[in-house]
Amino acid sequence: MLGVAIAAGCGGWNVPPEAKSLKNPVPMNTATIAAAGELYTNICQKCHGVNGDGKVPPGATYFYSTKPTNFTNARLVDSMSDGEIFWKMTNGRKPMPAFKNRLSDEQRWELVDLIRVFAHPASAPAQK
Repeated sequence: MLGVAIAAGCGGWNVPPEAKSLKNPVPMNTATIAAAGELYTNICQKCHGVNGDGKVPPGATYFYSTKPTNFTNARLVDSMSDGEIFWKMTNGRKPMPAFKNRLSDEQRWELVDLIRVFAHPASAPAQK
């Protein structure tokens, strides 16, 4: 079943082994998740859904032949390393654009943290 989920959401990427071994240098905390949430809302949610579930938001007038990744699928997200998610965001693959020149490294790492929270909401840092 995992292979089917990957094929439907995230398969076919040729992520280099050295990218898969990258570790996220940005700690997951409330500030990081808040910053990533704003980025996600402005850039990512139009394709990956309001809740990270890969569902086209209401009122959207476009559709893709490749279904956007469902970040709420914990098995799928857990099958990818932080470095792999970062590399995919950095380099893109049609229809997803590359964000290497649109977002800083820190912003992309913050989004990796947010994707982990979408997959495991209980892991979200507690609000102070």
